[in-house]
Amino acid sequence: MIGQLKLNTYWLLLSQGLSIIAALILSLILARHLGPVYNGEYGFASSIVSIFAVFVDFGISVITIRDLARDLTQTKKYIDNIMLLKIIIGIILLFMIFITSIFLKNKFSGITLLMLLLGTYNILSGGFNPFLRGIFRSYSKMKYESITIISEKIILIILGVIALFYYKSIVLYSLSLTISAAAGMAVTIYIIRKRFTNFFYEIDWKFWKYILKEIWPFGLSSIMITIYFSIDQTIIGILKPIIDVGYFSLARSTTAVVGSIIGILAGVLFPTFSSLYKSNIKELEKLIDNALKFMVIIAMAFFTEMLLLSHNLVLLVFGYKYLPSVNPLILLSCATTIIFINTLLGNVLSATDKQKAFMPGLFISMIINILVNLILIPRYGINGSAIASIFTEGFLTIYIYKLVNKEINVKIHKHLLKPLIASGVMAIIIILLHSVEVIALSLIGIIVYFLALIIIKGISIKFIKEEILTLKRV
Repeated sequence: MIGQLKLNTYWLLLSQGLSIIAALILSLILARHLGPVYNGEYGFASSIVSIFAVFVDFGISVITIRDLARDLTQTKKYIDNIMLLKIIIGIILLFMIFITSIFLKNKFSGITLLMLLLGTYNILSGGFNPFLRGIFRSYSKMKYESITIISEKIILIILGVIALFYYKSIVLYSLSLTISAAAGMAVTIYIIRKRFTNFFYEIDWKFWKYILKEIWPFGLSSIMITIYFSIDQTIIGILKPIIDVGYFSLARSTTAVVGSIIGILAGVLFPTFSSLYKSNIKELEKLIDNALKFMVIIAMAFFTEMLLLSHNLVLLVFGYKYLPSVNPLILLSCATTIIFINTLLGNVLSATDKQKAFMPGLFISMIINILVNLILIPRYGINGSAIASIFTEGFLTIYIYKLVNKEINVKIHKHLLKPLIASGVMAIIIILLHSVEVIALSLIGIIVYFLALIIIKGISIKFIKEEILTLKRV
């Protein structure tokens, strides 16, 4: 059993790692080769479509994994009914996306085709594929899930590079996304039919009623999370020129890559958190304390480097035309630093069966994010939107921190001082060596940071070994 869990973890890490690499490569090419205007058009259309697309799944995948893990004999029934339900929902959503695009035609030409392509992609990648791949998770066969994701991402990288690098077309790139998602779905369906069960379509009204009743808590959570992360680009696109979305989108996508890595690190620890909550609270508190210390150390180094090197990094990677992205990138890096903490603590909440208590905080955060964006964007533009992210993430982190401390003794303040001192030392060195090439300077800064931590005993070789052993155990 332990061996299977480790194998599943490795497979998921492999596929998620490739997904992050694909997103990084393609977002870099999109931004650099098409420029901020096309990047803005893509970002604006994506932000609107993603809000619609969340309704395709609406928590169905979570319910499916949960229920089939308890009774695998129901696999065919779930696929037969839910696939038909998703097709109906998908058609309705595409029609709604089309109608919405008509009202937004004044933003830029070609928005209707772009939104329909992105809508199809989001419906496939966010609705059908997670549900079908959830079958593999129910059977604890993550190998197959990884195979389908890797196949999809390889196709996407090939087609996406051709569309962006050679044709410089966001429409063809959106078509590439749709084709790769469809190909991933085709591979998934083939494996399910070959290895697990054959299926077609079925209407069981009693079953549909059960599913629609069960998914509401998960669906509402998905909607709030999607609006929470997408609404800023939508508001910028409505209130400001589309090029501003391009500048902001660059900063958002850059920090989102870091956020994805944080999610993987926190997710790897989730099964251990859940297990220790039932068996050994003291050991759980120790593990959370070490994980928090690790997150704070990495977060401080990340923010210090982004604060001092963002200007040079943007020039090197994206060019002078993206210089307006520097300030929002620094501000969003500050928000991402906070995300290091609340992502970890959010996983602790889920592992300790307190996810429902998280819902009010998420709802309030969503409202704060919308209101602060509406207040700050007209006056401060994309910088105002980035500031709104800091406010929102700060509130959410405080809320989660208080919830966690009702069950488990977690103290973050004791881990802050020494990383702050080490960050100060790193900052001084980076400022003194500002004429050094940015990549080399970044590496020098990281080395200085960890040497300073070791000298002031903020980190030890023993701690590093313990963290490595923890990752091996999970």
